[in-house]
Amino acid sequence: MKRASRRLATAVSLALTAVLLPLGISPVAAAPPPAGQAAEGHGTCTATTPGSDLARQGTARTCVKERPVTSEDLARIRTRTAAIPGSAAAPLDDVDPGDDPDASPEALCTSSKRQDVVSNRHAYCMRHGIVYVLENRAGEPIGTAELLVTARSALDPKSVQWQENIAVYAGKYDGVSAVRLALSSSCTACIPGPPAWGGGAIELRAGEVDQSGHLSYETTTRGGGERSRSMIAYQSQTESPDAEYPVISYGQWAGPSVACDGQVGSTPGCIATDNLARVVLSKSQYGASAVAYEWAQNNLSDNNAMGTAKRPLTRDGDKARAKSRSYYTCKAPPKPFAADPTVVNDECDEFPFARTRQGGTIGSMCAEIIPRYVGGGAWRVDVVRDEPVAPCIRAHVPSDQNQNAGRSVGRQVQSERILQGEAYQVVITP
Repeated sequence: MKRASRRLATAVSLALTAVLLPLGISPVAAAPPPAGQAAEGHGTCTATTPGSDLARQGTARTCVKERPVTSEDLARIRTRTAAIPGSAAAPLDDVDPGDDPDASPEALCTSSKRQDVVSNRHAYCMRHGIVYVLENRAGEPIGTAELLVTARSALDPKSVQWQENIAVYAGKYDGVSAVRLALSSSCTACIPGPPAWGGGAIELRAGEVDQSGHLSYETTTRGGGERSRSMIAYQSQTESPDAEYPVISYGQWAGPSVACDGQVGSTPGCIATDNLARVVLSKSQYGASAVAYEWAQNNLSDNNAMGTAKRPLTRDGDKARAKSRSYYTCKAPPKPFAADPTVVNDECDEFPFARTRQGGTIGSMCAEIIPRYVGGGAWRVDVVRDEPVAPCIRAHVPSDQNQNAGRSVGRQVQSERILQGEAYQVVITP
């Protein structure tokens, strides 16, 4: 594979009008193609130079068109991804990586979902198909080259910077020997780094792959309670190395959305948007507390089984309100919590949590339970008081398990960047 040594003849600025107007975001004007090269009425096409080799071969214009990701594309991505250590590209228990909240960026690229961007809370992959087309004067294709561009990234919830790894896959070529591609990006509420490949172009022939590109970003959001949403867009420049004069076709498309804030914890950071936050607690680590929360989700009525994806909790980090909610659930009359002598260092543990808008129900309305470990990783739950259609539970839990579970929830609020008033799911694992 050859790499073009010259830099591109024309730099594309923020060509976002067609991409971002449907999203309600003000576009930035793009620099127009060189004078005389715009092919009026042909969209993303560029006219060839009269008398050039391409023109003499019958090419009136070169165009860039979009195409969907195909099963052949995914097969090639999976083959490449499988060679990356620790990428976990294979589906987890037949779950599409796009539905796996813990999938790596590499695994997300292999998702069968028919969409350009696949993401979870902490990673994303953009896949975009390009068809480079040579057209005659009648608008008929006389040469095509298919490319697939992917950009994958893992987001650090404690950093305002992130980087994309770029891979370009060359597919079927017909009547085109090679294609040069340059790629840059732009974004709202963030500062993009330099174009991929240092602003130059890569040259690809049919069946080749280039995985050496990178794009980087830094949000303008810092501390002080700021929050922002960055919309990323990509700009491509495609040309044939067979032409003695540059004939560049331009493309642009929308990419992922990244949310950054300085509201959670002491360090600003970023997550991918449009993905429900999760707090994960294991029974092996948090014992009776995790068992109690799981029992609540499985045994309260459908309308009261909170903390699920269907009925998530809503964070309220106000300490005074949390203290008040804890009092009403655990200490308020007419039925205040009374320690059970069979539970060591018994402490009241409530669900929904006190630091959620759903917490704070008067304890006399809650079901009351005692989770008991019976050995071999197994638990049983004794129901002390079964209130009809209870909207909550309070559990008899050893103090250390209650406190450790609470601290874990607090840490995950920060690592998931769960904002005040944001919904989240509680997931209990073995």
